[in-house]
Amino acid sequence: MRVTSSALALLISFASLLLSAASVSGATAEDYRIGAGDVLFISVWDNKDLDQKVFVRPDGKISLSLLGEIPAGGRTVAELASALTDMYGKTVKGAQVVVDVTEIRSRAIYFLGGVNRPGPLQLNQDMNLLQAIALAGGLSPAVDLGAGATLLRGDKAIPINFVKLIQHGDQSQNVKVEPGDTIVVPMPSFVYLQGEVKSPGAIRYTRGLTIAKAIVQAGGFTPLAQSKRVLLVRGTGDKKQTIEVNVKDITAEGASAQDVPLEPDDILTVPQRLF
Repeated sequence: MRVTSSALALLISFASLLLSAASVSGATAEDYRIGAGDVLFISVWDNKDLDQKVFVRPDGKISLSLLGEIPAGGRTVAELASALTDMYGKTVKGAQVVVDVTEIRSRAIYFLGGVNRPGPLQLNQDMNLLQAIALAGGLSPAVDLGAGATLLRGDKAIPINFVKLIQHGDQSQNVKVEPGDTIVVPMPSFVYLQGEVKSPGAIRYTRGLTIAKAIVQAGGFTPLAQSKRVLLVRGTGDKKQTIEVNVKDITAEGASAQDVPLEPDDILTVPQRLF
């Protein structure tokens, strides 16, 4: 089975459907723990003047009428509602407090690289990697599935193998994501060919790519190519270097010259031969 972007797209679409059908345990659940950045709506029964929309500050506190600064971070919704009911009950007869988390901003994961909507994504329920990718808009069409991805969690780097996940249904690759995770989906690298090759332009870099292999992928030399003086430009700025390579000696039958490995972003220029 060949791994394709369309195959993974179908799998991610299925994961998205499962996610939308799943029971949500997020902001409305009594066991949800409030975090810095969350937006809360505090309502006191039969006392609309005390209803407030508040932001949980980085120190975990909120500011409320009559009560002042109250610790909210780390408490569950139920714990905070109970505490506020007791506090308001000292000055408001029959006080009953309801706490709603209207926006979750404390449970972010982050996508870098090859997804259609990179950046932070808030976890308002439990989800696995494929579900998270679905919410990030899916993978970019240019992503090399064979390169997989890396999930960064604290000081750990967890490799993700899309081939195992798709071909073999290996659910160990479909890890549960946690707040603070960063998922790095590498974008492909390229090398660039210009001058006297039949199809100049960018070709995707893969491990083991050499000058001779790159020229073959570009359709080979044109009849006007000066194959003895191919220029390899590597690096940028002050670190840029230009290397002249005799490709004819590399590709000739019985040649002893070694091929030259390429690196991402290398530029190959094949000049026109002089008559």
